[in-house]
Amino acid sequence: MALYMWMAKYTPAAVKAIMDSDTNREDMARATVEAAGGKFLGFYGLIGQEHHVALLCDMPGTAEYIGLVVTANMGGAIESHKTIPMYSADEMNGARDTYRSLKSVYAPPS
Repeated sequence: MALYMWMAKYTPAAVKAIMDSDTNREDMARATVEAAGGKFLGFYGLIGQEHHVALLCDMPGTAEYIGLVVTANMGGAIESHKTIPMYSADEMNGARDTYRSLKSVYAPPS
């Protein structure tokens, strides 16, 4: 599984629709992540930031994550977005081990 933080900025029309209705965007985000085979980890509003919300999810792979993002973007409510791939301490330890095994193989240009 792969951890992602997806930050989205709503269009002004979408913000108005959210404020004027009883929609629960967290419920929609959860349902969409789970339908794509992922694990929903959280949905948060962002104060004073470029984006309005952050979605945290653990997805089976890149294809499922991209499908999730494309689905949200094609809905027309998203003005802009940003993805931040994240990793765990265990993954960092694995990267360290990979580095140690590769550093004797790689040579920079000289």
